[in-house]
Amino acid sequence: MAATRTLIEHDVPVPMRDGTVLRADIWRPVPAGPHGGPAPDAQPRPAVLFRTPYDKSAMNLATLTPAQCVARGYAAVVQDTRGRHRSDGDWAPLAWEREGPDGHDTIEWIAAQPWCDGGVAMAGTSFQAIVQWLAAMEKPPHLRAIAPAMSTAARFDAEQLGGCLRLDHLTSWLGLMALDWAERQTAAGTPVSEGTTAAIVGLMNDPESCLRRRPPTDVLDIDGLPGWFRGVLSGRAAALVDYRLSAVDVPTFSVGGWYDVFSYGTIELHRAMRARDPRPGHHQLVMGPWVHSGQLPQVQGEVNTGLYGSAQAAGLADLHLDFFDRHLRPAHARGPRPGKEVRYFFLGPDTWCTAATWPPPQARTHTWQLAGAAAPGEGGRLVREPAVPRELGRDTFTYDPEDPVPTHGGRVLQLGRLVAGPLDQSHLEDRPDVLCYTSEALTEPVAAVGRHRLRLSFSSDAPATALVAKLTDVGPDGRSLIVAEGSRRLDLPEGRSAPVAVEVLLGDTAWRFAAGHRIRVHVTSSNFPHLDRHPNVAGAAGEARHSRTARQTVWHGGPHGSALDLQVLAPQEVTA
Repeated sequence: MAATRTLIEHDVPVPMRDGTVLRADIWRPVPAGPHGGPAPDAQPRPAVLFRTPYDKSAMNLATLTPAQCVARGYAAVVQDTRGRHRSDGDWAPLAWEREGPDGHDTIEWIAAQPWCDGGVAMAGTSFQAIVQWLAAMEKPPHLRAIAPAMSTAARFDAEQLGGCLRLDHLTSWLGLMALDWAERQTAAGTPVSEGTTAAIVGLMNDPESCLRRRPPTDVLDIDGLPGWFRGVLSGRAAALVDYRLSAVDVPTFSVGGWYDVFSYGTIELHRAMRARDPRPGHHQLVMGPWVHSGQLPQVQGEVNTGLYGSAQAAGLADLHLDFFDRHLRPAHARGPRPGKEVRYFFLGPDTWCTAATWPPPQARTHTWQLAGAAAPGEGGRLVREPAVPRELGRDTFTYDPEDPVPTHGGRVLQLGRLVAGPLDQSHLEDRPDVLCYTSEALTEPVAAVGRHRLRLSFSSDAPATALVAKLTDVGPDGRSLIVAEGSRRLDLPEGRSAPVAVEVLLGDTAWRFAAGHRIRVHVTSSNFPHLDRHPNVAGAAGEARHSRTARQTVWHGGPHGSALDLQVLAPQEVTA
C-alpha cells in the first residue's frame, strides 16, 4: 500500500448564496512524494463535512475526527458556521433558519471541487448534529448520509422534560453566549459597561447564587443584553428547533448516551426515520454509556464501564466510517446487518449488544406496584404484579421551592457545574421531601432494556406544581445508583383535591439489576439546579416572582394505584 500524507488547507473561502463567505479547513489524503512531501493527487474522493460554532481549529471529538476520515480515504471539511471565528457574517445564537441553507450551499460547493467525487456526508455532535438535520431538510443533491450524535428536536425535548426547564444547562450555555456577545460588542467598537461585564463574569464564576434568583428570567437580566435571552429562560422562546423529517431522505447514523441530556431525542429521531424507511442498514442507532460530552470516556461518575465503555475502545469512529462506506463507497463497504440496526451498551454486564429496533422487539413490560411501608418507620415498597396491594394508602411530603432537592448525577450537561454520571443517590433519600419505594432483594437479575415509565395517582394542595422521579439500583452496600429519571410540570384541576393520573417518562436505558440488588423509585418535586424550581403557582415557566409550599400526595393501592413499568428482556434475548 502506497504511503499517504495529510494535506490541510486552512481558511478556504466558501461562498454562500447571499454572498457571505464562510471559511473551512480542508483535510485530504495525498500520496507521499519521492522526497517525503505530498505528491499531486488526481483521485477524487467522498468528503465528510463538520460544521461548528466552537472553532474549527479546536475540534477533536471522540465520535469522529477529520484525521480518522483521512485515514479511511475520505476528505474532511471543517467549517466555522456563520459569524463564528474565521467565517464572515453575523452570529445570532438560535437563529436556526440560517443553518439549513448554509449547510446546503457548503455541501454543493464541496461536491463541485475537483478533489471530491460528488459524494458528501456530515458528522458531528450536539450543535454540529442539529445543523445536519437542518441541512438534510434542504435536500442538497449531493448529500448522501448524515451522522448526528447527541441531537434532539424541540418536540422530543419537551416530551422528555415534561415541560420543565434545564436551568443549569440553559443558563450555562446562555452565559457563554452573553460573554461572546460582550466580546463582539467590544470588537465592533461599542464596548459594554463595566457593570455588564462584571454581571456576566459573576454568572460564569458563581452560578449557584444567580440560579436562585426569582423569577429565573432575572438570571440574565443584564444591562444591554438582547431580550431573547429572557425569552429562553421564561419558556416563551425555543432554544431548540423542530425538523421536517418528511423532507429528510438520506440515511442516518445516530449516536447517543444513556446519560446524555438528549438521549430521548436521539432515540426518537432514529425511531421516526426508521418508521419512514425500514430498509436494513439505512438508519442505525448507537447508544453508549456516555454523558453529553466531546470525549465519551468509559468512566461516568462513580461507575467505570470497563475496557469497551469508551468511544475509542468501542470503535465508534470505525462504525461511522463503515456506515459512510455503505452509502458513499459501496465497493469498499461491508454488507448491511439485517436485524442489527441498533447497537447499545448494556450496563452491568458492561458489554455491547444489538437489536433490530429500539426498544428491542422482545421487550415486555413488567409492572411493579407502589405500596405502603411494611412496618412503621420504613419506606414504601415496590411490589411485583400480580401481588397488587388492595388497601388504599397514601404518602405525603412537603415541597418547598426555597429548599429544593439538589441535583446529583443523572442526565445532566457538564457545561455548567453539575457532576455528570450515575452517582450514588443514597444521601438524598433521607430527605423528608423524597419518597422512596423499594423492592425486595431480587432473586434473579432483571434486564431493564427499553423505555420505562412511572404511573402515579397524585394530588396536591397547589394549583400547579411539578413531579420528579428517579429509578435507582440499590446494591448490597447501600449505594443507590441512578439509572433513569424524568420530570413533569402539572396544572391541577381547580378546587379539586382528588388524585389525578399522572405519567412520568423515565426514558430509555439498558441496565441489569443484579440478583441481590433492589429496585428503587424516588418521587419528589425538584431537582435543582438541573431543573427550574416550580414555584407551586400557576403561570409560565420561569416568570413567577413568588413561591409557596405545596403538600404533595402519592396514592397507592385500591382504586388509585401507582406503578412502575419497566421494559424487560429475558436473559436469552440479550444478544451480542
